[in-house]
Amino acid sequence: MHNLHANGRLCMMYSKGQAKPFRLLSVIIYAGLLAYGTLYPLHDWRVPLESGWLPIFGHGSKVSYSDIFTNIVVYIPLGFLLARAVISRSPIGKIIAALLGGTVLSFLLESLQVYLPSRVSSFLDLALNTTGALAGGLLFVAVRPQGRIYECLLSLRQAHIRPGALASASMFLLGLWGLSQTSPWVPSLDISGLRQELKPLWYTLTQQIPLDFNQMVVYILTIMALGTVGAAALKSDKSAFWWFAVFISAVLLFKIPVVGRPLSAEALAGAGVGVVGFALLRQLPARGAIVSSIVAILGAVIIDELRVGTTWLISNFNWIPFKGHLTSTVIGIVDTLIGAWPFFALSILVLHLRPQRPRRILVWGGIGVFVGMFTLEWNQQYIAGRYPDITDAVLALLAWWLPWFYTPLRQEIRRHHYPDLKGNLRESG
Repeated sequence: MHNLHANGRLCMMYSKGQAKPFRLLSVIIYAGLLAYGTLYPLHDWRVPLESGWLPIFGHGSKVSYSDIFTNIVVYIPLGFLLARAVISRSPIGKIIAALLGGTVLSFLLESLQVYLPSRVSSFLDLALNTTGALAGGLLFVAVRPQGRIYECLLSLRQAHIRPGALASASMFLLGLWGLSQTSPWVPSLDISGLRQELKPLWYTLTQQIPLDFNQMVVYILTIMALGTVGAAALKSDKSAFWWFAVFISAVLLFKIPVVGRPLSAEALAGAGVGVVGFALLRQLPARGAIVSSIVAILGAVIIDELRVGTTWLISNFNWIPFKGHLTSTVIGIVDTLIGAWPFFALSILVLHLRPQRPRRILVWGGIGVFVGMFTLEWNQQYIAGRYPDITDAVLALLAWWLPWFYTPLRQEIRRHHYPDLKGNLRESG
């Protein structure tokens, strides 16, 4: 318990000293992303025919449950970041800051949408965005370092996860992959909907559609690499394999009730073989398992980028970032998660190798990631059914850089001090 409170005080000292500029910057960056997504395509501005504020308080077009869910979810991070950035120590003050900040930003963006014919302003959107910001503020207050929930989570982390920022980033990677598999996170328990989500699996089992071997291989390679990351982050050698198997099973099962995320035979078969492959990787020395996982991630990316699409149309290369991703907020979020996480995983795996010259790895690795992804995207101009896009190369580079700009992890890198991997992954030599 003494170590628990000591670590808590250390976190608070860090947050008071070094993190204040970064907290404000994170609010500005996320607010800018919301503005970009809300006002896209940012041209063809016109003065509305209606007078006053009537367009904002109109009912707008019919909305779906997915739109309602998205309008709430996208403002939760904003509320969380606002509550985190505010100077006041009072929980009420943090909640009010999140509520007011989310309301003001949403009202401003909804007002600007009045001048964009391609966008629809709605008072319902304003209300939902405000609700999301409020939820984000409440979430921060619930998990803040002074709260009981935070201490409970910290005690669980100390009991089961290795110390250090690299282990935390590794667990975040597993969560990010889980989110990418279950987006847009809109569950439905309707019987007809559940049957619809299981149709691809049934059609493959009854041989009505063939098994997509390439997709299955992508799952196999992905699961093997994620298992290595998870094993390096967990303390217990005996339970690491079973915890990972349960996690993968839970993610795949949760795909069934999620709207638009059918459970496929490729996912089931790939996950099963991938878990077995992960068990075999655990028999290798730590460095060999990590290098093999890096190769697996790169192989999964290459196979996925070279696969043929569902149509026979050929597309030209898109040079405008996010042009094809913001037709709706859900699509933008899904594409960002799915497109970015493999390179976040690649960066985490490289850090597990304990590089002696991390700055060179950061720079040259980033160049390699961007050039490689750009080449694969450029090649998609000649693959039917694919949409070559500069956005994917940019997202890959940002995902590669992200762990290196996490301050506690960067401090670990500079000190060349990483937790010992002995246990879940065998030591080499």
